[in-house]
Amino acid sequence: MPQYCAANFCSNRRTVDVRTRGITFHKFPKDKDMRKKWEASLQRERFTASNSSVLCSEHFKREDFDRTGQIVRLRDGAIPSIFSFPADLQRVGVSS
Repeated sequence: MPQYCAANFCSNRRTVDVRTRGITFHKFPKDKDMRKKWEASLQRERFTASNSSVLCSEHFKREDFDRTGQIVRLRDGAIPSIFSFPADLQRVGVSS
């Protein structure tokens, strides 16, 4: 079963085609506090990430990644901050 990005309005899913475009997928953190920050950043009402929930790399800043090894990894403390919310769903005063 393919994994879909958990972000609203994101249609990326883990496939060979998406991988060839350089998009990577990242599991939600195991640390409860960091996981809650990720969940809050999605602005999805009543969303709770499962152990298989993932976000694609399009929701992170370039500096959030460590690309020094063969595997692309998120740096410690990285929080997703790039989303395309319709105007009526954007929160006022939310900083990234």
